[in-house]
Amino acid sequence: MNGWKIAGISLAGLVLVIALSFAFGWTNVFYTKTVGKAKQDAKREVFEQTQSYVEGKRQEALKFYKEYKAAEIKDRVAIEEMVSHSFANFDEQKLSDPLKAFVYNCKY
Repeated sequence: MNGWKIAGISLAGLVLVIALSFAFGWTNVFYTKTVGKAKQDAKREVFEQTQSYVEGKRQEALKFYKEYKAAEIKDRVAIEEMVSHSFANFDEQKLSDPLKAFVYNCKY
């Protein structure tokens, strides 16, 4: 009988901990840190593969490229820094040849 009492108290304690977790939102915090983070990462990865994102980056690279060609030597360093920051997480292989080389040279 004593074993049943201990098992009952343990089960009641477990149920109480689970109930408090839901009541105080601790499970939501854990969910957000694990599954929620993975979902957001997946959405971001899909977004970065969309045509609109790649086309926007291509247009941005073209704008920087034209500004770079028209700029004086002293101003080119600032443009290179802006390109380096703006395209840090972008795969320049998705760009056409002159833009690909330009972005690559600015980044590295």
